[in-house]
Amino acid sequence: MGQAERIKVKELVVRILEVDVEPTELADDEPLFGDGLVADSMVALELVAALEEVFGIEVTDEELRVELFESLQTLSEYVEEKVESGRVL
Repeated sequence: MGQAERIKVKELVVRILEVDVEPTELADDEPLFGDGLVADSMVALELVAALEEVFGIEVTDEELRVELFESLQTLSEYVEEKVESGRVL
């Protein structure tokens, strides 16, 4: 994934979680749950909807799992794979 797209994922996370930090300051390995950015299941669903809209991808029920939200890195890699595979809405 290009740097611009990775930053876009970070921007979405910052906006949806309403955290006071610059997206570029977030480490790629920043956890989204637990001791990280303190996301919860409702936030995860909001984030999925935003990713689908911004990147034109579809996150299926089978793909919606905890590992997807392990870190900004895992989320960004998933988005990259979806975009590259051409599985768009």
